[in-house]
Amino acid sequence: MGLLNVFKSKENVMVVDGLSLFESLGMKGDVSPRTQLQVLRRLTRFAEREEVELIAVLSGEPLHKAPKGKKFDSILVLYSPSREKHAAFVAKTVAAKGALLLTDDVQVEKAAGSATEKMRVSTFRKAYDFSVDGESGDSDSRGRRRRRPRRDRDDENERREESSSKENRDDSDGDSDAINELIDLVD
Repeated sequence: MGLLNVFKSKENVMVVDGLSLFESLGMKGDVSPRTQLQVLRRLTRFAEREEVELIAVLSGEPLHKAPKGKKFDSILVLYSPSREKHAAFVAKTVAAKGALLLTDDVQVEKAAGSATEKMRVSTFRKAYDFSVDGESGDSDSRGRRRRRPRRDRDDENERREESSSKENRDDSDGDSDAINELIDLVD
């Protein structure tokens, strides 16, 4: 439960702004039901691992597998009435639960007020690698992406450049030897 120890939340409740999460994953506008369910499954795994109560607030038509106000696996799924009323709905939900708010939306943050504990979705994603299936990247045994250190990537780029320049030199040296054999050079 490392995340909530940082914020010292009393009830270990988190409210995730689904629209912010989708946008941070690069999904603008309407998100397909399949993708929404994938994200909800990832949130479920996170909630179970961290032993927190998690509420996901989405917008739009409720999904058949994640109905409004019902549990999807172990997380509660709510739907705001519309995108225009989403910020106020999320703020109201956070206030009612005394929860930690996960959002990147400034309007949602303002609506929630200064007394609400907040975390940026982008920070959450960095800490827990919240990528959707199909994104590229190396993964460790727990499915989290890992990056090679910059030094390794720079070394690899240098080796590529050296090998390509060596090939170019070898080709030009071979050309000059062939030319030298055809021409009588005077020393």
